[in-house]
Amino acid sequence: MVTSSYSRILTLMLMMILAVPVAMAEVKVTIDRNPVQVNESFQLVFSLDHSPDEDPDFSILQQHFQVLNNSRSNSISIINGEYQRSVKWTLQLLARQVGEYMIPAIRFDQERSKPFQIKVEPSSQASVPQKQLLLEFEADRQSVPVQGQVILKLRLLSGRNLSAYQFGEISIKDLDAVIEPLGDVRQFQTRIDDQPYLVLEKRFALFPQQSGPLLIPAVVAEVRLTSGSAFDPFQTGGNIQRVQSQPLTIDVEPIPQTVNVPHWLPAKRIELREQWQGDLNSLIAGEPITRTLTLIANGLTSAQLPEFEFNPIDGVKQYPDQPVLKNSRGGDGIVGQRVQKVALIPASAGRFRLPEINLAWWNTQSGKMETATIAARDIVVKAAAIEQSSVVNAAEALTTDSQVVENQNTFWLWLSLLLAIGWAISALYWWFVSPRRNLRLSSTEATGRSSLKAASKLLRRSCADNNAAAARRALLAWGQVLLLPEAVENLHHLGARLGPELVAEIDQMNQGLYSAAHSSWNGVRLSQLCRQLESEAKRKQPDGNDNLVPLNPVAFTQQAR
Repeated sequence: MVTSSYSRILTLMLMMILAVPVAMAEVKVTIDRNPVQVNESFQLVFSLDHSPDEDPDFSILQQHFQVLNNSRSNSISIINGEYQRSVKWTLQLLARQVGEYMIPAIRFDQERSKPFQIKVEPSSQASVPQKQLLLEFEADRQSVPVQGQVILKLRLLSGRNLSAYQFGEISIKDLDAVIEPLGDVRQFQTRIDDQPYLVLEKRFALFPQQSGPLLIPAVVAEVRLTSGSAFDPFQTGGNIQRVQSQPLTIDVEPIPQTVNVPHWLPAKRIELREQWQGDLNSLIAGEPITRTLTLIANGLTSAQLPEFEFNPIDGVKQYPDQPVLKNSRGGDGIVGQRVQKVALIPASAGRFRLPEINLAWWNTQSGKMETATIAARDIVVKAAAIEQSSVVNAAEALTTDSQVVENQNTFWLWLSLLLAIGWAISALYWWFVSPRRNLRLSSTEATGRSSLKAASKLLRRSCADNNAAAARRALLAWGQVLLLPEAVENLHHLGARLGPELVAEIDQMNQGLYSAAHSSWNGVRLSQLCRQLESEAKRKQPDGNDNLVPLNPVAFTQQAR
């Protein structure tokens, strides 16, 4: 009995383990276009990441479609050392009747494809009067708002074999318009009056820039027919023929008088998104965090999308980067995208309100104004962690600047040793000799002009190299030493303490670091200003009483290593 129970448990566990990869498998289904026209061929592809034991049964598709061809292909790719296998079944189907049909789930061993719907529309040419060549020219709509998208479709139908073809240009003379091609030429088959035709289809996106009637002249296509001669194996000697389409007229509607928006955006859909690079729950004053805003418009090019407007935020500096523009093209038109990164630097601890971002746009499908929105958000910023002595922060800031001190390791090692000996001698002297030996010596009361010299030298080197990132760290370390025993949390605090000129230089440095529009930062002015501020601070000290405190020798030793 016990053995039987163990056996059943092991069998059940084995079945569960074997079922895991099966559950993770997925059958992907793609179609080259949807909807299709009656008596028109289209391509249906099923793909799987492994080969089933038995080929799938596609006979159920013959209920509404004629299967012209069924082929299988295998491919193997190696990505990051891992083998990835793909098995595809490519079917060429012909729609027999007008209507909406459900492609049922097809079984591939233990997996099944997801069912989906195909719409079959009437043929644009119900009958062709004995023509072997025909050029159709269609628009997906008869009227469109100004700057809206119209899909133009050129279809060359041939009842004979072709060896070459070329579509003529679409020219518009009366009104200003932008025409963008949508991918390569599609090739498929159709039947008209029981006669087979080869179809070559090319699509364009048209954006009229002025209102009024838009007349698009007829388009000409040139084809070379195959000769059919056995002495012309490459079929280069056939006759050349030209075929002309009908012209098109589109009514371009003006902007409605009731609409009053800064940017006119007629589209099918517009969406605003935001992403954050970093943890919003652990924001530190003076530390940057990157916010990425994305504007996606279905039916507009990226060139039509407006710039993001960044309203001032009290207590938070904003440094926008250069936007990234992208267009995705498909049979249904263009999807424009604008991606904008902005670095935010909170000046101090507290709660800050990021305002709502709104963008009004015109829905071309409903004919109404709508608004895309990124909701307002509150961010909570924590104060920078301050140790008992600001010297520790200064030393840690310096240790991160490996680029500046790359060739100075030996110098820092000897300097660290000298500082450690000097600090020890000073401590012993004040402990045994000073009449105030009963008072504990804090690090903020020690003397040491050499630490400020080291921090100043590192800052000047970073400025000379025009390295904004290194200069930002070196400036904070320099300021923490200069203002001891006062604690300095961040550069905003340092600028507020040392004057508006330094605030302006810090802002320029941040622009060079976080904004591509100001990437050519020059550190000469910052270096000169810091020398001036350092000289003024020394002049204010009483003679023989230099309160500038050395950096922690241990930190220097770590940096040298």
